[in-house]
Amino acid sequence: MIEAKGAGVRQEWSPEELLANWTLVDGDWDLVANKSGTTRLGFSLLLKFFELESRFPDVLEEVPSAAVEYVADLVKVPATDLAKYTLVGRTAEYHRKQIREALGFRPSTVADEKALAEWLAVEVCPVELVEDRQREAPLVECRARKIEPPGRTRVEKVLVAARGKWEKTFCARTIGRLGEAGTARLLSLVAEDNEAGTALLAALKRDPGAVGLDSLLTEITKLKDVRKLGLPDGLFTDCSEKLVAAWRARAIKMYPPPRTSATRRRTYGSPCSRRCARPGKRRLPTPWSTCWSPWSTRSTHAPSVGWRSNSPPS
Repeated sequence: MIEAKGAGVRQEWSPEELLANWTLVDGDWDLVANKSGTTRLGFSLLLKFFELESRFPDVLEEVPSAAVEYVADLVKVPATDLAKYTLVGRTAEYHRKQIREALGFRPSTVADEKALAEWLAVEVCPVELVEDRQREAPLVECRARKIEPPGRTRVEKVLVAARGKWEKTFCARTIGRLGEAGTARLLSLVAEDNEAGTALLAALKRDPGAVGLDSLLTEITKLKDVRKLGLPDGLFTDCSEKLVAAWRARAIKMYPPPRTSATRRRTYGSPCSRRCARPGKRRLPTPWSTCWSPWSTRSTHAPSVGWRSNSPPS
């Protein structure tokens, strides 16, 4: 019913949803019985919000206005009185303590955060790459463990720690599977005096380009070169294809392949657009309606700014 933390609580609620999720039941009335006015309304909303989200709101604006009106009518307190309620101070802290005890929750500790990071590194990071889903996972786990989740800043630190643990585990396991011989062969490829190894790595990272006979033959050559390295079978057996693709993308980003003439053609427009440019004038992008090139890979040419020659910069 509620969106994940970080995306915000949705504000649109139907009457049926309000009745099912924001109605005070018997045990709730026992908790609010000795409260009145602003504290009665504020406590009631914190209670129902926590039941749904397993956390307390960071600001009162997180509480849906429809829910404020509905609960205010239940407790017979004007909805406008909520503006007088504050989420900081002794009263709000006492209210949070009451709600935790009533629902069987407890505040999270540093030990809980470390345990969450370990759990994420083992159970979530190896199979889930979407950050929003990774961010949602510890909140769900905290609900299962009856723990009030850490604040947003602390959750981000837990996620960073979990990703770091998983990456170290992944790298250590991969190196272990490679063995001493495989590791030595890979290290030799990145040696400064190994020009053949440098060329091989650059070729492996290079974009295959458009599908065609030449690109197919090139990819077959890459595959043969990789097999010559003698990598062990099952090196990435327990890794998802998405994970391997993500690590490959990261490697390409950190160590981009050298630019080729084909890359320059795609980046700076077609030969026709350069040929049509007048010497000494800034070249404007050529529209598709007047000029088309088989080298172009975009629906529109990217404008070039700041250079005046008829050929792309080297």
